[in-house]
Amino acid sequence: MIPPFSVPVYEPLPYALSGLSFTQLPLYTQRYLRNIAKSVSPHAPDVNSISVERSIISMGLFPSLLGNDMNLVDLRHEAIAMARDLERGIPPQASAQWHAAMEKWRLQKVFGTLLPERELIFNQFMIKFDALLWLDQEGRENYTPEDWQRYRDALLKPILDNTSKQLVALDKSFRNLPVNSGYNYRVPSLPYLPFGLSRRGRDASRARSWRSATRGTDSGEDWPRGRMLSRHS
Repeated sequence: MIPPFSVPVYEPLPYALSGLSFTQLPLYTQRYLRNIAKSVSPHAPDVNSISVERSIISMGLFPSLLGNDMNLVDLRHEAIAMARDLERGIPPQASAQWHAAMEKWRLQKVFGTLLPERELIFNQFMIKFDALLWLDQEGRENYTPEDWQRYRDALLKPILDNTSKQLVALDKSFRNLPVNSGYNYRVPSLPYLPFGLSRRGRDASRARSWRSATRGTDSGEDWPRGRMLSRHS
């Protein structure tokens, strides 16, 4: 029986932008907001621009993780197959030391390459996600930092949950495939995607909210770092 997959869990840093003016925002956040403002017409109407942009970046997160997902799942099933072969003495010339060396290589690949890569993808996503949250002021002018944290957690949880579901679904798809075969995989549909919204409509809806938030200096700055809780098996 294949052991259950302990999915690595991303834990973002607490929300830290509440109460800041645009010029007080981190430079990477200012840069993202300016880039968004440049990508749309200054005369475009505001049609739920923040929620639409949030859906766009959320949908972009899933394909950006897919290669990492595939590598994690591939190494997991390779390790399971190697453990079974070791129990059966297959191949007979392979020693326990050889299997131990291969397992060491696998763990180095997971913890030294794949999980840091995954964390970076999430950190890049959180820059955009928190920038959009900072814009989302209407009706929330009296929010405390704790209120903003709860609001952010409520918006973020289904997105992070769906990234875990994507990884688990990919793991399940591997179980039904012969060794070295190709496969087809479709990213799970997401309830928060604005289906039916055209590309033109998405671009137009980005406009107004960040028009007033596009001034500031641009320079390099270290990005925020969430944590990847490593529970890969």
